[in-house]
Amino acid sequence: MAHIADRRKQGRGWVVRYRTPDGREHSKSHATKTAADDFLATVAADLVRGDYLNPAAGKTQLADWSAHWLAMVRPTLRISTADGYESLLRSRILPRFGTTPLVAIRPSDVQEWIGAMTYEGLSVSRTKKCAIVLKMMMDAAVRDGMVRSNPVVGIKLPRIERHEAAYFAPDVVDALASAMSSVEYGLLVRVLGIGGLRFGESAALTRDRIDLLRRRILVRESLGEVGGKLIRDSTKNYQHRQVPIPPGLANDLAEHLEVSVSPGGDAPVFQSPHGQYLRYRAFHGRVWRPTLVALDLPPVGLHVLRHSAAARLIQAGGSPKAVQSILGHRSAAFTLTVYGHLFDSDLDDLAARLESPAGPTRDAQSIPPRGVGELSA
Repeated sequence: MAHIADRRKQGRGWVVRYRTPDGREHSKSHATKTAADDFLATVAADLVRGDYLNPAAGKTQLADWSAHWLAMVRPTLRISTADGYESLLRSRILPRFGTTPLVAIRPSDVQEWIGAMTYEGLSVSRTKKCAIVLKMMMDAAVRDGMVRSNPVVGIKLPRIERHEAAYFAPDVVDALASAMSSVEYGLLVRVLGIGGLRFGESAALTRDRIDLLRRRILVRESLGEVGGKLIRDSTKNYQHRQVPIPPGLANDLAEHLEVSVSPGGDAPVFQSPHGQYLRYRAFHGRVWRPTLVALDLPPVGLHVLRHSAAARLIQAGGSPKAVQSILGHRSAAFTLTVYGHLFDSDLDDLAARLESPAGPTRDAQSIPPRGVGELSA
């Protein structure tokens, strides 16, 4: 598996030759027999344990490895996600570590980089995303045997402060819908504010995704802007879901499909005045923001309608699991993290139900004798 050759006559000293698991033969020269013996012992032990690392592989610069890594993972990512990774690499990761060999990236370097971005004022969310992308790249390098450990593991990241999600009450959502510049846009606001769809999911809706018989909106795709081009992609969490729609909204959607939407299953449900797909920036700037100003409402983004839909679902008695399913969250735990404060009224209802119909639960006569209700051996 490995041996030492005396090549002093050729001016090469003591040469250690060994073969790695990939079948390739390597050699390294040493000035003394002792140094060669030590190196041979280390290599042999690493090969036996399966811990061998090719020193040349670790010298690969992060810029080269990132290009290879992104090409590997791109087919598994949403187009917008891959575009986001590229943006983080270009703006934050490569300027700091691009020319650094993988093996030379130290945990202290990463921690200093995180601290510098935080001090600069970069948002906590974007700072964490930078660390996540770097960690994924280094995880892949560890799996490929290029480095022994991931320098991002154990790094302290800034905490994201959780704030209660702001939302509009149902009457405000209705007022917004009525104040829109067209009936179609008013219907869009109701779909967002009642059904909880993301804007891109609503922009991607086609006629065949509206099931009027069962009163369901079938959410399958999302429309997003990447590099100035509209891209039809999967939903954020790759989840296909069905969103229930109340009878009144279903009737208005039916009329809209009959009057304003072209025939054919792939006809867009919502379009711009020029018959094109809706773009978030254009709709926000030309329609949404002026309407907020006209109604003297705070300058919030369209995502507030998704929070408003969540609040409406919870107030209507929706369970965390039901809200998660309708909104397309990755888990009910995430739903509770974002909207847990809206479920607080459930605690009051629960406390009321705990009260015994016969009186206070601490009434001596309501306490069973010792042993009653216990399983017998």
